[in-house]
Amino acid sequence: MPPLSNAVVPIVLGLIGALIGPPDDPASEQVGSIPLPTAHAHNDYRHADPCIGALRLGFRSIEVDVFPVGDDLLVAHDLDEATPDRTIEGLYLEPLARWCETTPEETLPVTLLVDIKRDGPRALELLLEKRSPLRPLLSRVERGEIVAGRIMVILSGSRPIAEVAAMPDRVVFIDGRPADLARNPPVTLVPLVSGSYGPTLETPLFGPPSDSAGTRLRALARTAHEQGRRLRFWGHLEDPAIWAALVEAKVDLIGTDDRARLADWLLANDPRCRRPDDAVPMAETSDADR
Repeated sequence: MPPLSNAVVPIVLGLIGALIGPPDDPASEQVGSIPLPTAHAHNDYRHADPCIGALRLGFRSIEVDVFPVGDDLLVAHDLDEATPDRTIEGLYLEPLARWCETTPEETLPVTLLVDIKRDGPRALELLLEKRSPLRPLLSRVERGEIVAGRIMVILSGSRPIAEVAAMPDRVVFIDGRPADLARNPPVTLVPLVSGSYGPTLETPLFGPPSDSAGTRLRALARTAHEQGRRLRFWGHLEDPAIWAALVEAKVDLIGTDDRARLADWLLANDPRCRRPDDAVPMAETSDADR
């Protein structure tokens, strides 16, 4: 048979690829099989597979931005991006309920961080109305104690703090700020504290933090943990040097817009993201990664 022309070869290879499917990705399969307790999906809804895609990669904390519009909570970063078909029920509440139905129960709950972009009290009202898909699965406060569920809903952004605090029994919590560590509000109200990376630590948004910033970082993590809270930062670059500093300080949630990249990095570098029998010393961050 005569050799195929250069024009025909790509077509033939494309047909073969369509028949056999994409190549296996062992790293992705390995990541998906292990829950990653420190992985936080920021701007998750901008992916083609929001919510479920993050869960399959092992993420157990997912952030969703919402606007109350009429009787709906619409998912968007900016109001001009909000469309009626992108509701919190369709993109997050219902998929989370289905995932819990089909996935064995874990000791590690999923955090749904709802970043309210405006009108916190109205957003709270709508969220409580639309919680029915998740009702039996939610962590809640009863008689002043947290009853753990498979999903914990925490409100950030325009936080309806007074309204949530006034609810004796409830299924939502508040995302605190670093200043709350000095005020020490009840953990049953504020189980998570989040801060803007640069202003909080007084450090640039790239590269490892300075010595003084590292000291502040470790002190904040230590105080948060002594009070029984988790700690998170937003606003830093997707920089493995920063990720390594956060892991070293035992910061609880590490955020990213690049879910697959962070999942691979955490699996290789964060001992909290391995099964006990897989534990190895944390790998150093190479210059190439930076």
